[in-house]
Amino acid sequence: RLLYGHYQQAMNELQDARREIEQMHHTIGGELRVRIPTGLGHFYLKPLILDFCKSHPELQLRLLINDQIHDLVASKVDLAIHITSAPLDDHVATKLCSIRWYLVCTPQYLQQHALDVNQPADLKRTKLIAPLTMGQRMEFTHPGGSEKVLLQHSASIQSGDYQFLFNAATHGLGVALLPSYAVCDALKRGDLVRVLAHYEVLGVGNALYVVRASNHQPSAATVAFIDLLSTSICTMAAHWDLHDAP
Repeated sequence: RLLYGHYQQAMNELQDARREIEQMHHTIGGELRVRIPTGLGHFYLKPLILDFCKSHPELQLRLLINDQIHDLVASKVDLAIHITSAPLDDHVATKLCSIRWYLVCTPQYLQQHALDVNQPADLKRTKLIAPLTMGQRMEFTHPGGSEKVLLQHSASIQSGDYQFLFNAATHGLGVALLPSYAVCDALKRGDLVRVLAHYEVLGVGNALYVVRASNHQPSAATVAFIDLLSTSICTMAAHWDLHDAP
């Protein structure tokens, strides 16, 4: 264990030295290990990442697409996108934007089931579609208010794949809890409508962060990739928050 501790420290210092040399030569190459969440990855980030790889052919990308939040060093990940309300300690976390969560369904679902949903308790008469990490409890607040409303309701469909949840909603299988970035276009087209729009729904996280380990000197590729994500996500986020959506 003593030898391993010295070995690990030496390897970290060697990696930092290599990254500093890369930055001196402005080289965007080497191995870059990235983790992005499923929903944001499938809906928006994959085209950006593919363009980044095309622009930097010397880069060796290792991409993980999942919603697990672990220690980056232990997971051997250079940087990650986290949607959370509390970033992990001992990491460098930069908030890029806020994330709002909407309850949505097709107009036909409300009509076919003659549903009039005015209060959170009315959701018990619906089939709920929700992220797997939500469990069986939902929390609501009035915009600008401090009082919270808790609702216990077992979801009919749960998954960690947000694309699957979105498809379940558009197929008229129930009322789905999804982040605004996943449903904003469908709301604009009228394919989906909001339910309980006068309430704020607390989802699995209220902000989007780019996170990297604090004990490593970031490589030129890491810095360039963070710049790309920061610029692109901040631009896209302006279209995600739909206060006037039906």
